[in-house]
Amino acid sequence: MRFEATQRREAGESVADIAVSLGVNESTMGKWLREWEVWPAVGKYGRSFAQNQWKRWTREEALIAITRTDLSIAERAALLRRSYTAVAGFIHDYQQRPADQYGIK
Repeated sequence: MRFEATQRREAGESVADIAVSLGVNESTMGKWLREWEVWPAVGKYGRSFAQNQWKRWTREEALIAITRTDLSIAERAALLRRSYTAVAGFIHDYQQRPADQYGIK
């Protein structure tokens, strides 16, 4: 089972499809594949992560994200070279914080 699952995942097949055909729960199959460090060779679900996925926010970036309300969130995301979701999430989270970490409020 491990060999077949590994081969199919490396070929780019989804975890859900592999799990169903092998009669295993999808979350279990995903867990096993992560433990075995099996990833698709190429494509959308490969090991390459988004460019700024773990990049910390600088004060300048926070200022743009929070104060540039003349721009849409999508435009701010493009300006900051971050995803729409990252910028929208940062704005939401920042507005919920009692402390003003970047001195903007």
